[in-house]
Amino acid sequence: MAGEPVTTLYDFQLSMLHPMCRSAPSQAEELLERVGATRADTATAEARWWYGDATNNFTTLAEYVAAWGAADSEHIEIHGNREIRSARWDLSFWPGMQFEFRAVGPCHLLHRLLRSPDLRAPQWDSIADLTPWSCTEEEFLDSGLGPFAEDIDLGSSGHRIEFDAVDPGSGRRRPYCALFDWGLLQSVEPVLMRLEKRIPQPRLRW
Repeated sequence: MAGEPVTTLYDFQLSMLHPMCRSAPSQAEELLERVGATRADTATAEARWWYGDATNNFTTLAEYVAAWGAADSEHIEIHGNREIRSARWDLSFWPGMQFEFRAVGPCHLLHRLLRSPDLRAPQWDSIADLTPWSCTEEEFLDSGLGPFAEDIDLGSSGHRIEFDAVDPGSGRRRPYCALFDWGLLQSVEPVLMRLEKRIPQPRLRW
């Protein structure tokens, strides 16, 4: 029921999938069939995530561990005198992908989607290889396709990044727009008209 808290990783993945039912409908439909869920289930899960007393209000890694179970991997990085801790959970909906929370302050977490470290990042011969769900936002930014005309907001839904690439049909460079939900590529479409010239922004790094 909408308004109830999201307490499982399964529910969280359903909420992630809801916007993808619009942005990558074929892939989303196949996934829903695989996990035995419906689009209505994704809408309910998304409502729980955003509008209930949900886990998106958690501020510590311990709270996510309590709700989702032990993380599949944990990491500590040393930055000066500070320890930066992060925890990653495997995503059964997207095998090979992980969702990470990183504690950057006493009560502040950042999150991102990333590929399991034991898997190789995808390689592209052309823009035609940028198919739905084929790469994360970070992998896209490291593809060498830039410069990119949008600032980066990892993990957001409906995030668009404009870039220039060679059109496989004409062999000429033209503008494209890549759409990301939760840091996962959903689609790449030609930009028919640029209303304004944007200034490329620096990449965000962890």
